[in-house]
Order: sequence, then C-alpha cells, then structure tokens
Amino acid sequence: MTTATDSTEIEIQRRLGRSYKKTSIILGVIGLFILGIPLGIAAFIFARKAEVQGVKATPGIVLAVLDIVLAIFMLVVMRPFNI
Repeated sequence: MTTATDSTEIEIQRRLGRSYKKTSIILGVIGLFILGIPLGIAAFIFARKAEVQGVKATPGIVLAVLDIVLAIFMLVVMRPFNI
C-alpha cells in the first residue's frame, strides 16, 4: 500500500530524472559542435543519473557516445594536417 508521501517521493525522483535527461541531451547536442570529449562525458554522467531515477535516457547516452567517438575521430584525422 502506497501512501501520499511515497507517491510524492516517486514524483520528485521522476522530475529530477527528467531534468537530468534534458541536461544530458542539451550537453550532447552542444558537444557535437564544441568540446566533444568533456561534454560527452558530462552528458553520459547525467544520462546515467536519469536512469538511476527511473527515467530512460537513451538519447542522452547515444549523443554522449557520439560526441566522444567523433571528437576522437577528429583528433586522429586532423592531427596529420596540423589543424
């Protein structure tokens, strides 16, 4: 049997999770353009926090991994050109 306090705590956790999810998506999108590795790591951390709160954050995780992979790829590709 759930009480009003239990449902309130669950709602607070979900709101916090949705906030973490939005933050991870925003950081992931910005990370596609600048500071891919640090913003990708931050996006991944926020997405995992969202999932701990019970909110699926698949877009945030995908963007985070994409940020990191693209940043590493750009470092490897641009290094020979001294850019």
